[in-house]
Amino acid sequence: MLSHRVKLDLFGVNNCEVSQFQREINVRCGNHRCSGFTAVLHNHTAIVVSFRGTTHVLHLIEESFKVVVEKNVEWPYGGMVSKYFRDAFMDIWSSGMELDVKLLRAKFPNYEVWLTGHSLGGALASLAAHWIVGSKIIDGSKIKLVTLGQPRIGDKMFARNHSAAIDYSFRIVHWRDVIPQLPLYDERPGGYYHQNTEIFYKKKMSPTNYIVCKEHEDQKCSRGLCLPTSFLDHLYYFGRELREGGKGGCPK
Repeated sequence: MLSHRVKLDLFGVNNCEVSQFQREINVRCGNHRCSGFTAVLHNHTAIVVSFRGTTHVLHLIEESFKVVVEKNVEWPYGGMVSKYFRDAFMDIWSSGMELDVKLLRAKFPNYEVWLTGHSLGGALASLAAHWIVGSKIIDGSKIKLVTLGQPRIGDKMFARNHSAAIDYSFRIVHWRDVIPQLPLYDERPGGYYHQNTEIFYKKKMSPTNYIVCKEHEDQKCSRGLCLPTSFLDHLYYFGRELREGGKGGCPK
């Protein structure tokens, strides 16, 4: 089971310890910026790959529009995914992140690779995890993926292939956060469908008040809500506004 402490550590909310910061990469996503970074947590024997979430409402509007309007594209490891998310991931990946991951993997061959991100960052982290496993950079058993407020990325085939490739994969959802319900659920080929496993926190996100849903799109979790329409729940996870996260959210 995914411990509450591990979730906090992966996101960096409760643990600003970074033993070795490798690089931050910034690229253009339409009229806005997408970014990610690589680092090493030696105390956890882990290489960290993290992606920045949507930071401005205009970026969120642009992202949502493009995901809905643009046709999905084929994903090399099975299924179809959002062109917007695919392009954003590939732009960051090919701008130095792939090189960093391979170099760190060669330098620390026994380390796990931890991937995380919020919102858009969660979508990119999920694609990165699947790409790393699919391209055989590292075995899926050495991957830990934890996302927060992640939107749907691709279709049912993609979701099932993703779930089969990565055992330690968790999507954390805060109560009525609207973004995990977008794009709208559609299990037809080329539609949108979540990968496993959802950790659904109610209201205040206390360490004991959550439900684990291992089935895809399980209505016992967030998909079963009548009105999951809160942007505030999207911004706040574990009592912190996520725009305060990253290096800027660490104590001086």
